[in-house]
Amino acid sequence: MSDQTSPTLSVLGRLIDGVRESARATTVFGAPVTSGETTVVPVARVGFISSMGGGISRAAMLGGDGAGGIGAVRARPSGFIVLDGEGAAFRPIRQPATKLALPLAAITAVALTRIVTVSVREARRRKKLEARRAEGENAAD
Repeated sequence: MSDQTSPTLSVLGRLIDGVRESARATTVFGAPVTSGETTVVPVARVGFISSMGGGISRAAMLGGDGAGGIGAVRARPSGFIVLDGEGAAFRPIRQPATKLALPLAAITAVALTRIVTVSVREARRRKKLEARRAEGENAAD
């Protein structure tokens, strides 16, 4: 492959660099704040995923090159660091909704299982009753 980079691949490289630069806690939550001798630094969990590809045609007369891709950046607050005369301390931001998700899912699963079990049992009971009634009517005829 040649040392030259196609314009398309160059654009993809700049796109990746731009996303990398913007995927920071300061972009989402702002710069650290200082008041007196205390500084508060925001901390975030930042994730970036992408899938990109490109190619250049080997046949010079075709002149084909192309690229494409998709990507996503996700930033969530994690906490903040407090820097003061006593040292540094990380203070997490509690997110109770995420801690409730698993117990609520378990409770929902148990409740749905119970509802389905009772419904199936009731359907079977009704079917047996209908069969007994049909047998009683056939025997009476």
